[in-house]
Amino acid sequence: MTDQAAWAPTSFGARAHDYDRLRPGYPLEALTQALAALDAGPPGTALDIGCGTGKLAAALTTLGHEVTGIEPDQRMAQVASAGGLAVEAGPFETWEPGGRRFDLVACGQAWHWLRPGQRTQKAARCLGPAGRILLAWNFGSYALRNAPRLNEVYASVLPDGLPAGPGGRLSLSESDLDGYAEELRSHGFRHVTRTTVPWQTRLTSRQFCELLATESRHLALPETLRHRLLGEVAVFLDAEEGGEIRVDYTCLVVGAAAAR
Repeated sequence: MTDQAAWAPTSFGARAHDYDRLRPGYPLEALTQALAALDAGPPGTALDIGCGTGKLAAALTTLGHEVTGIEPDQRMAQVASAGGLAVEAGPFETWEPGGRRFDLVACGQAWHWLRPGQRTQKAARCLGPAGRILLAWNFGSYALRNAPRLNEVYASVLPDGLPAGPGGRLSLSESDLDGYAEELRSHGFRHVTRTTVPWQTRLTSRQFCELLATESRHLALPETLRHRLLGEVAVFLDAEEGGEIRVDYTCLVVGAAAAR
């Protein structure tokens, strides 16, 4: 596994309940549009790769799919199981479907943790002949009245800035999705589509700081330093932003049909 893949399962689970409570879900509109663009049939069986606490699985279940999750982190899997999801523990790379084929293979916010090429080949093996794949991400931005001042808050606590993300990478960008789409095409997937749906939510200062604490670069900080930083951020939000922040999300879904 790459450094990124090895890092992810051992990090987010440390705050599994906060992750489940505060990380965004997936708008049904985005998933419905993505499936319609692929001329997908009626709801059927679905595999959620790296299901985490069950955010994407919950949306797919609402749409009528019978979802099985695969999750490498036991703490995340326990939260998902408590929510009613059938979860099989272990990394997708070594997990075996046992002869099962699914109508839909989905992955929310986790595809980039998996090894390129290998992930696509294995996903293809898990699909039936009329199967579809959906790869979904939420990209968020914060609507602040005084964004430069927040940067100053960070600089006062972390003069060298936040640590880089896993493998030295700061973050995933929307442009990375073009590469994922091309990877699907190169492995025989057909009718590759991209669906974009904007949405919003509002969080209190405390909720926003708890959300930041589930983000990879904040998790990489020593606990005492992270606590100090987010305490300063909360003070800033209370004083400068009225104790509330709007988060603007874009849900992006890359979809494709299985090779014939």
